[in-house]
Amino acid sequence: MESEIDSICNGMNNINLDENIANRGTGAGGSNTNKNGLSYEQKTDLSSEYDIIKQFKYHKIINFNNYELVCINNKQLFKYMENKTDNDICKAHGCKQPDECYIDENNKVVYIIEKKFQQTSGSVCEKLQTPDFKLWQYTRTFPQYRIVYIYCLSDWFKKNCIAELEYLEYKNVPVFWGSDFNYKNKIISFIINYTQ
Repeated sequence: MESEIDSICNGMNNINLDENIANRGTGAGGSNTNKNGLSYEQKTDLSSEYDIIKQFKYHKIINFNNYELVCINNKQLFKYMENKTDNDICKAHGCKQPDECYIDENNKVVYIIEKKFQQTSGSVCEKLQTPDFKLWQYTRTFPQYRIVYIYCLSDWFKKNCIAELEYLEYKNVPVFWGSDFNYKNKIISFIINYTQ
């Protein structure tokens, strides 16, 4: 007999997490959130820094300074990992599709880059308090892989989320600053030289 939790999980696994839901007029983010966030994601995108070896539907094989990785196309992590996913794990809100994702298949490491852009006050600092849950969830979902969760943040966070940044440092969650002139070199160096 199916338990109540199993029934809920089965129902949640049938939810389309990619479905667009209109938030207009609900207070769910400012009018420029998507526009500013998207331009920040494009500015900090690492695609200018690698060579494409081979292109597939959901991913591409890339080369960062002679270091081969899988780069997930357009937020298609779950499509690429379809045969490597523990389907008994309920899908969690907030663990849908990372902003940028690279996978080292040789060492079984998934690098998830979460990008946050903010320039005015809001509740965004709370989002920096969630990496423990996301690491736990991604690790259960992809049990064959080690998950490395990385933040790319705008400078606003330096002055406005001090306790959260201290927490990320305490938990060894890497933080990179998108405005840093050497941002791309630093994050690529981190990925290439990462040791478990």
